[in-house]
Amino acid sequence: MIKTLPKSEEPGSTHPTYLSPLLCERSVIAREAVKRRRLFDLKTLAESEIAEHQAGGWLIDRRLTKKTRLKRQKLIDERLENRVWTLLFKLGYPELSQGRSFTALIERKRAEPFRKQIDVFAKDEETVVVVECKSCEKMTRRSLQKDLEEFANLKGPIAQAVTKHYGRDFKPKIVWLFVTENIIWSKPDKDRATGENIRIITERELRYYLQIAEHLGKAARFQFLAEFLKGQQIPELRNHVVPAIRGKLGGHRFYCFVTRPRDLLKISFVNHRTLNDLEGAPTYQRLVSRARIRDIAKFIKTTDTFRLISC
Repeated sequence: MIKTLPKSEEPGSTHPTYLSPLLCERSVIAREAVKRRRLFDLKTLAESEIAEHQAGGWLIDRRLTKKTRLKRQKLIDERLENRVWTLLFKLGYPELSQGRSFTALIERKRAEPFRKQIDVFAKDEETVVVVECKSCEKMTRRSLQKDLEEFANLKGPIAQAVTKHYGRDFKPKIVWLFVTENIIWSKPDKDRATGENIRIITERELRYYLQIAEHLGKAARFQFLAEFLKGQQIPELRNHVVPAIRGKLGGHRFYCFVTRPRDLLKISFVNHRTLNDLEGAPTYQRLVSRARIRDIAKFIKTTDTFRLISC
């Protein structure tokens, strides 16, 4: 959820922090990931406090020597945000938002600066992902017009905050995501999101991306980005030439070439059966298993280079 927070003293400082709190150290991010995986909030209380909390939905988890540990399932909005954050963590993003109080400093002409809360934020060397989450406990038809308009109006100011935080030399492609769970999208809302270049992820697509992240790890980040940045130029590959052999198979033209995996990943996309991308239909590729990836790596490492090329 993106909401206005009370104005802090920070905007008036000499060197304001435009994005905060932001996690950049691997060990700290790993600890945050442990917290995000938890489906329940936990509390350890004295016996006299248990009844009051049970009335509020808390359940007894474990009886300790002098106290009792209680648990309560996190609300669906927090669970959804945690799943999205966990996805970006598994995709290997080196910088991620912390907790549910991450904000961007918004500065506009002839207006007082203020901070906006952002549900999930991630950044790597070339891209930034800004996420807005909406959810319902049960499947519901819900108008998202107001939420989409607010999110769209914030795109410019948030992009400016990113530039001011990282410097003008950093020119990322920003992916604006609207992630929902148990919400039935109307066609006008879908059209509105498309018109504002806001990409939609429902619980179905989120399950898929989590699945490929589990299978492929950090390499899945390129499959994720390929879905949202297709058709865009990649400055890092400008003037990059690769010799290729052209041929035909089944009436279709193909090119056979050799390139570095880190370059190929940036321009490739695999239409998996789980995603069933309409533009790639009717073809699709089953998800590769981790065991098979390990077997392929072992084969390459243990096979004689000359014999491998000869094959």
